[in-house]
Amino acid sequence: MLLRRCTQGLCLISLLLTASALVLDNMAVLLAGGTLIAGILGQYLVFDRRLQEIVTSVEIRRSPGRNPVRKGTPVPVVSMITFRGSSRMHVQIADLLPPDTILADGITTVTTRPDPSLQTHRCSYRIIPVSHGSKQFAGISVTVRNLFFEDSVQLTRERDRDPVLVVLPTGLFAAPVSELSDGTRDNRKVSVRSGADIHSLREYCIGDDLRHVDWKISAKYDKLVIRKYAGVMSHPPLVIIDLPWNGAPYPEKEFNRMVSEATGMVRHTIETYQYVSVLIISGPNILHLIREEKNIPRCFAELREWMHPADRFVHFYHMPDRSDLRSHVREIENAAEQTTDTQMQAFYELLRNRYLSVLQFQRAPVFSGQVARTLSQLLMTDAYLFSLGCGDTSHIRHIVRPLQSRMIRVHLRIVDATHAGNYSTRDYPVGSPGVR
Repeated sequence: MLLRRCTQGLCLISLLLTASALVLDNMAVLLAGGTLIAGILGQYLVFDRRLQEIVTSVEIRRSPGRNPVRKGTPVPVVSMITFRGSSRMHVQIADLLPPDTILADGITTVTTRPDPSLQTHRCSYRIIPVSHGSKQFAGISVTVRNLFFEDSVQLTRERDRDPVLVVLPTGLFAAPVSELSDGTRDNRKVSVRSGADIHSLREYCIGDDLRHVDWKISAKYDKLVIRKYAGVMSHPPLVIIDLPWNGAPYPEKEFNRMVSEATGMVRHTIETYQYVSVLIISGPNILHLIREEKNIPRCFAELREWMHPADRFVHFYHMPDRSDLRSHVREIENAAEQTTDTQMQAFYELLRNRYLSVLQFQRAPVFSGQVARTLSQLLMTDAYLFSLGCGDTSHIRHIVRPLQSRMIRVHLRIVDATHAGNYSTRDYPVGSPGVR
């Protein structure tokens, strides 16, 4: 509860009158001071009653532009706010955003003048979620003021917090412009090897190696110019980690072994190739991409943050792949051509039509496009996919096939318990039945 300036002035006057009445022993002055105090209390009771009437009449209906939504994607929201005002009362209602969201643009606050009729106002804005998960709106804030008082009430009822915004994780899908098209990587580290190509020239800075000074250019422009060399280096492998779903039981010992294997591969890659790229997924959900990280402590800090069973907002549940369905159709057609039995031919025709009907309504999943856009950012010759191999593994083929189409060798590392507490790692090269 806040006192407006008018109320503060009246309170000050009543205190002065009361003090003067005590000093002068004047009952008339004391009566005047008491009358002011009683008037202020009466106004407070009236204000509190009208505040409760306004708050109980507030209703809000939110309509997100889409739900679920990807993390980092702007979401348009339209809120319809209905309430009954009051005479001599100014009302301000604010729509409170969900946690971990940013207001991109628009207006979330409605301010009205005194009006006792039923009012409906519209708020239109866009928010950007910065973390994935289920995000419920924080509620609404109602601020009422008149000439004497001002008060705010935050409504967190279930109907005031609907709907729940489902934010899906997202990868880094924007593919950068590649400078080389022959499958090699430009290494711009300074080199003193003879025969290395010159990448660019720049002005000398204190601390630069004088062996890299281009003396002819320096003499021409009367200032020291440094050569920057470029060479060709091999590409490090991509490490893909498939995390288990925290909504189902998983073998904890095998998971710890997989974490140890994957982190060892990451450390070895940085020490050998000077950087590493790690793609973290959980089923058909891309969670995080560590791109070309060179610092081992910083890379391990990110791995510690993400290497735990994760939420899966998308599931495949052994969904057949379109390529597999087309291959089944070809196999059925070949079998129908080789047989002369009319009953078998009719059976093959019925089976073929069933597969074609499934193909007609089944589209390529969004996960395939996300994987293709994410992998297009990286240059590699090998990829290592670490997985427990438990539950639904239909998503693995959607990762392997884009890599194989780019002539990248894929090694699927399944960590499992063999017997008597001993653990082994199965390694499937490209084209083996374990990958398909």
